[in-house]
Amino acid sequence: MRILYEGTDISNSIAVNKADIYDNAGGIADTIELKMTDTEGYWSQWKPQKGDTIEVTDQGASSGLMFIDQLEQERGQFLLKAISTPLDAKTCRTKAWENIRFLALAEEIAGQYGFTLQTYDLTDWQYTRLNQKDQTDFEFLRQRCLLEGYMLKITNRSVIVYNEQHQESEPAAETIYVYDFDGRYNFQAISSGLFHSCVVEYESSTSGLITSEFTPQSAPAGGILREKETLISSQAEADRFSRNLLRSKNKY
Repeated sequence: MRILYEGTDISNSIAVNKADIYDNAGGIADTIELKMTDTEGYWSQWKPQKGDTIEVTDQGASSGLMFIDQLEQERGQFLLKAISTPLDAKTCRTKAWENIRFLALAEEIAGQYGFTLQTYDLTDWQYTRLNQKDQTDFEFLRQRCLLEGYMLKITNRSVIVYNEQHQESEPAAETIYVYDFDGRYNFQAISSGLFHSCVVEYESSTSGLITSEFTPQSAPAGGILREKETLISSQAEADRFSRNLLRSKNKY
């Protein structure tokens, strides 16, 4: 295992007891948790700081560059946690856009943090108006992705947005069997919290009430998912959002 801290290889200077790397398909940040033996208190002498960068690689796999988010010290041990988003990305903002396309929005947000944008199989939808209200930039972009049926993944200084349904329709790149797993594993199929249909509504000052209800074929038993806060400019947007919101809630 190789560990780069602020670009310096510290692998031979530390003793790692536990290394957990959580690489998510998207929706939430990737994370690293490292627990090191520290009987001499060396980490305190090194003075690690939140916001410092770290990368873990092992047997060709890499966590990508991550940012220190949490530091803990206890007798004989030091715990370090890092996430794929920088600390300044936690700042909530309020902003409005007019006549902007999805890719321009994603490019703007990625650029604010010096990240590159990678996209796969997207439609570059245009919006009459968008409102970011007291939200972090990546949370705002994540919600916009959910409305469009996209998935947002932040990794290695990159903002990745992909069409989830298109990816699922592609042939499998690899088959992983139960006996391939090292240690414990957990699979879940959840039946609680399902919704039968989704209704979106928005009262537009120019178009009046815009509403759409989507109920899929073979809809599961459950309640109605309602969304009334999202700004909607057209019936086509409402129809798109109701379909994608329901899928995002029921897909597990």
